[in-house]
Amino acid sequence: GNRHRDVAQSYNNIGSALNDQGKYEEAIRMHQKALEIRLDKLGNSHPDVALSYNNMGCTLSNQAKYKEAMKMFRQALDIYLEVHG
Repeated sequence: GNRHRDVAQSYNNIGSALNDQGKYEEAIRMHQKALEIRLDKLGNSHPDVALSYNNMGCTLSNQAKYKEAMKMFRQALDIYLEVHG
């Protein structure tokens, strides 16, 4: 279905490509879709969820939205620390 992990990965990849093209608003929307699916399917403490937060942080940083970017990076770090100790 449209909420499968593979769909989330596709949204993630599209978001990364859009980010590389400088299409930041579209990239954020794709990363947000990936994050929503991953949270729904994997829960709050999965490395793929952290990856989504990290990718959103990168796109926000590219837009000079540093405060928002740091929030995303910290959420990713918290998950990685929880998962990997």
